[in-house]
Amino acid sequence: MTGKLGDYKISLYKFEDVDLNRFKTKEFSELNAYDKHDAVCNDLIDHILKSPQDAFLLGAVVHYISSICKEQIIERFNFQSFELWLNQFSGRTPDENASIRARIMGKNIPRECYQSFFPIGMGKVFEGTHFVAAHASPDLDTTVASFWGWVDAFAARVGTGLHIWNVPGGSPAAQVEIDLLFRQHFGNDVFSALAKTGLSLTLSSYDLMTQKGVMKKELEEPALSIDHERNQNAIVLIDNQGYYIGDWRNMDVEGVRQVIMLLSTCLNWYESNLHIRLIALFAKPDLNKSEVPSFMKEVLLRKIKECDPAKEFTVRQQEYLQDYLQKVLGVEKGIEATFQEIAQALEKNKIADFASLVGTIRSSLESDLFGNDGTILENRPLIFEHLTKIVTKIEETMRQVSTYVEKLAVAFQIKTDVFGFKPSYLSHRADIEEIKLKMSNYPYLTVNYYDDEGRHVPVGIIRASALNKTTLGTVTLRDFSNREETNIPDYLDVISVIDHHKTTLRTLAPPMCLICDAQSSNALVAELTFGINDRFSTGGMSLEQINAQIKPDTTSSQDLRIQRRLLQRKMVALSLRDHYISKTREMLEYTHFLYAILDDTDLLTKVSDRDIHVVAQLLNRLKSLSLSEEVEVIHFDDIPHGPAFTQQCAARLLQNEELYSLYSKVYVAREKHVDAEIAALAKGQSSILFEDTKIQNSCARVGQMKIFAKNYGTLSKHIQSLRSIWLTNAQAVYKEHKDIALHIQMVSTISSAEELYKGSSRDYNHLDEMWIWVPDTELGLAYLKSFLNAFRSSPSASHMKEVEFFGSNHKELAQSFKESFIQIPTKTTSKDMPIAVIRYTAGKINSRKAMITPYLPTNK
Repeated sequence: MTGKLGDYKISLYKFEDVDLNRFKTKEFSELNAYDKHDAVCNDLIDHILKSPQDAFLLGAVVHYISSICKEQIIERFNFQSFELWLNQFSGRTPDENASIRARIMGKNIPRECYQSFFPIGMGKVFEGTHFVAAHASPDLDTTVASFWGWVDAFAARVGTGLHIWNVPGGSPAAQVEIDLLFRQHFGNDVFSALAKTGLSLTLSSYDLMTQKGVMKKELEEPALSIDHERNQNAIVLIDNQGYYIGDWRNMDVEGVRQVIMLLSTCLNWYESNLHIRLIALFAKPDLNKSEVPSFMKEVLLRKIKECDPAKEFTVRQQEYLQDYLQKVLGVEKGIEATFQEIAQALEKNKIADFASLVGTIRSSLESDLFGNDGTILENRPLIFEHLTKIVTKIEETMRQVSTYVEKLAVAFQIKTDVFGFKPSYLSHRADIEEIKLKMSNYPYLTVNYYDDEGRHVPVGIIRASALNKTTLGTVTLRDFSNREETNIPDYLDVISVIDHHKTTLRTLAPPMCLICDAQSSNALVAELTFGINDRFSTGGMSLEQINAQIKPDTTSSQDLRIQRRLLQRKMVALSLRDHYISKTREMLEYTHFLYAILDDTDLLTKVSDRDIHVVAQLLNRLKSLSLSEEVEVIHFDDIPHGPAFTQQCAARLLQNEELYSLYSKVYVAREKHVDAEIAALAKGQSSILFEDTKIQNSCARVGQMKIFAKNYGTLSKHIQSLRSIWLTNAQAVYKEHKDIALHIQMVSTISSAEELYKGSSRDYNHLDEMWIWVPDTELGLAYLKSFLNAFRSSPSASHMKEVEFFGSNHKELAQSFKESFIQIPTKTTSKDMPIAVIRYTAGKINSRKAMITPYLPTNK
């Protein structure tokens, strides 16, 4: 075996022949935001489907999204917007949707196999959006565990909505490994493309939106023929470019119909009255042509308010008709207008051809019906021919009016201008509180996406009934197990937890919950992943390669384990059909797990039996994958099981050349990184030294700054500045949260990569520190005394060397330590900094979870 794992390069697949110039044409620029998004997503799908079936495409997808954003093809394009399109707009069947998800994530396995992570047995699919959350102030352990939790949730399609990876505040800048594990493989934009960064979990319009029952209609279509009740449809009005105009709800129909009927009744009366008057006119035995002008004047100059139906209208109905005529049909005088003025207004607005009607009446009455003396001729066929022309033209003109006023354009204008009901809609960014406030008594609200010019593109609706459900979405937690950490609201139910801390959690249904005393949550995630992968992975080997390694004559435990794995691989190779796991995905996944475990265990210096066996498996699996050959580069067969077993196994791992090749480069870089961060913070520049801080038991705030021995020189130069900055931060937190009244900062020395690889134990020349501040209140002192009293009985108390008090409250602090802590040397320094600094043997107290948290007070 040549070449170490640290030298192995994992290369993610990239799409071929990506041509974004197709999105830089005039035709594309003229599309609305929805159609642009649709074109981009369809192009992305084409690349996904043209790629090798067993590839791991997430890196290629992130690169595509990044390119779209950098080239400013469309605004605000990310993985969530692509998934929204895939779910609601792509037209893909559920099976096609699942296949696309599997291709992206490089893992096509039966959905029920993901039951190891999520409670989705018996075809269970949860309603709404599913969040996979990292804890606040994310470290590498929670970032990695939540990332692969999100990858699996997306592939399994745990929920009907979006699948969101939430990393509070963004990527953990304190971690050198973030560049190595994420940006190096997925690109610099990986977090902006894939993750949300909210400090709390909230739903937006996109999370509750649906396409079910949505019908988009243009204004030229008839309004009153739409059957809302039968189809329960949501009618969204758009212009000819697809931009939002308003909504036409079933609750709008009756009121608008009544207003339309007010004018229709008057026009019907006018039509009937005109028929009667024409017949009466022609029935005169001595009708003279000279009577025609007066007849026309009487017919045309009658005011609409003088017609019989209008006289019976209520005051409110008259007001509606007035507004309808003036604001919708353009009749300036409203109900004071004559029928001639109404006809002229409708003619001007191209609603009906009244000029043709008047012309027909005039021409008929001034035609050959009359003799030279002006009297009507006794020619009944001719009279009825002209009457038929007039009546037909009247009916045709009235039909034109009726056709026009029944259009959605008129109905919507009545709704907005007569009744004053302006469009009520939601932005795609609206949160749950805004949605509930705006919903009021509406059956649904349209969700609009705002393009770069501020125009609204309707993308779906939210029904009021959706807001009445107890659960609107679900959550997966990785490396923590409480709602307070990321402010999870009650309408989101926690369904999956993997953690190694204490828990306080209430759920509505049984979750998939794995909580135990491993030192890293990724050790637990890795174990579950092994169980799935072993059922479907051939380890990147063909059946021929597997057969070539199977040896019947095997005697050692190590060889037996290798043969057992080879037989498992062979069984998979013989039974696989459409299922697969990408070798690249498997390599990257195991690499992530390994680095996260090393980080959370401080290079295996605080480790459990479970952790060391997982690390050994990861190392062997990675080496096997890299060689396409089943091998073991580490085992513990010869180490006796005794009190020191775990520590001896950890030491063997750390001295293994394969593992050293992985962790050495990172930890050398971290030493330099710590020096730089200390100097930056001392100068008042942005730094991440205090980011690893957690609120615990709702009353204590505990941070940990990890340094290497080589960093102590830089730290000692700036120690007082750092304490001052930390104190200012603590006091600011207390000002906003009075219940958090105990503030602790650990400064912990951890072993360097070189020390651990050589297996050399070292006595450091410096002391580690614990900074403590409490407010000058009865509660603050009570919390301090409670902590000191509990901590003094811990094994770690034996490493205490001295305590130093700073500031004017040194007497109160000294008294508390005297009453509640072990007896150690004390000293007082005249500084305006009301803190206590406990110093202890360097490298001995390095686990916040195991050595500090159990002794913290609780907020009762």
